[in-house]
Amino acid sequence: MPVSGAGVLVVSLVQLAWAQYEIPQAAMVPKGYVTPGCFQDNLEDNQVYYQRVKDMFNPHQTNTYCGGNLSLNVNHPCTWCGGQAQMTVGPVINQCQWSMRAFHWHDSSNEWGSLTQGVMQVYLASPNSLPWKVSVNTIGAGGVWFFPMGWPHAFLCVSEEGCNYVLTFDGPQAVAVNDHMLAQSYSSLPSKIASFVQGMTEEEWATAKPKVDSVVPDFYVNVNPEEFKWLEEELALPAAVNGSDVEVKDNRPNLGVNVEVWNIRTAQFPFATQMSQQRIKLGSCGFRSPVWITNANALMTVVSGKVNAFVQGGISGGFDIAISGTTYNGTNLEANDAFYFPIRRNYWIEEATCEEGAEAEVIVIFDVGDWVGFEMADGFGCRNTNGGIAEGARGVHQALGGIHCPETVPNEPQLRQKEQKGQLRRHRQDDAMSFLQQPGSGDTEEKVEL
Repeated sequence: MPVSGAGVLVVSLVQLAWAQYEIPQAAMVPKGYVTPGCFQDNLEDNQVYYQRVKDMFNPHQTNTYCGGNLSLNVNHPCTWCGGQAQMTVGPVINQCQWSMRAFHWHDSSNEWGSLTQGVMQVYLASPNSLPWKVSVNTIGAGGVWFFPMGWPHAFLCVSEEGCNYVLTFDGPQAVAVNDHMLAQSYSSLPSKIASFVQGMTEEEWATAKPKVDSVVPDFYVNVNPEEFKWLEEELALPAAVNGSDVEVKDNRPNLGVNVEVWNIRTAQFPFATQMSQQRIKLGSCGFRSPVWITNANALMTVVSGKVNAFVQGGISGGFDIAISGTTYNGTNLEANDAFYFPIRRNYWIEEATCEEGAEAEVIVIFDVGDWVGFEMADGFGCRNTNGGIAEGARGVHQALGGIHCPETVPNEPQLRQKEQKGQLRRHRQDDAMSFLQQPGSGDTEEKVEL
């Protein structure tokens, strides 16, 4: 496809970034087991794999912001999954316009963000100025971001409607445990060191420090819109992207009934090497067919509607073999409720109400950049007519007690998932004030195909 002069510039920027910054390939295995730090007795008895947002905790007094409506909700790592879950979640609700999640970093987990409402300006600082010094990106609903552990980041809600989003971490500790606030770091420094880092005299720092101290207790700060400046967006290996620019629809058969699936892997979002996302939309009574992920843990959060989620086989943490053969469920899960799918456990998801016109949407985040799933209908179902296991599933009855497959099995035409070339969203100079538009709408954006 021909590329415009501006497009050639973008391509050159990307090539230069790749040349200077050897970004690792998509992770195919989780980063390794980390202890959640749970010490209570009988952890293995906590065989519950869902957590409702109403039962999560608020690590800081965020209700002092946004008229008392802002809430950062963090799941309790020690009260589900036998205390052995390797991922955590933090839904944020009602972050108002001009409030910012202040600069911070995480010491033991990468972060995946999924914006479900509003428009957000996202900031990520690199420790060695590669592939850029700071990535600034503006994304709308459906957009995602990836922040490597240890890299300072912040995000500002710029839309009048406010912002809702889901933070998912590939670590077992609650966000408040491995979270480090920049303001707190400055506040704790001796005066001579803080003034040196800031480039101030000690007298100037003495005047500034009370302001810094005032924001230490909270995760959020208010930004004066009169002092806000739109910064130039990073186009080469952006740390945040709009979903409409990178999502690939999964057109494979046997994914379920009344279901649509979209994927974001490292191939579509090159900067995100350690985490990835699948978005699932279910119609009335629809379901996502059973699958187990062979190389990743997964954490589902409900975006809208009501769903039932199931996982076959829990985490015993001991010698109770019954746990691996037990099916655990969470029923009527609603917006911001979460469910954990341990690695290599069979799971499935269904729309819960079966009411006419009902719809539900969930996101499933994986702790690798490129997950591999074994679709049960493909491998062990009568729908599998492509050969392989048990002589193409026509012999599957031998493993299932003597059942026989029918002569004809309803199936959709075989379709392969379309490979999507990397695309970057480019804002024109005259697009500076169009941030309230739905990303992908209008004619003020260009897609550059690489």
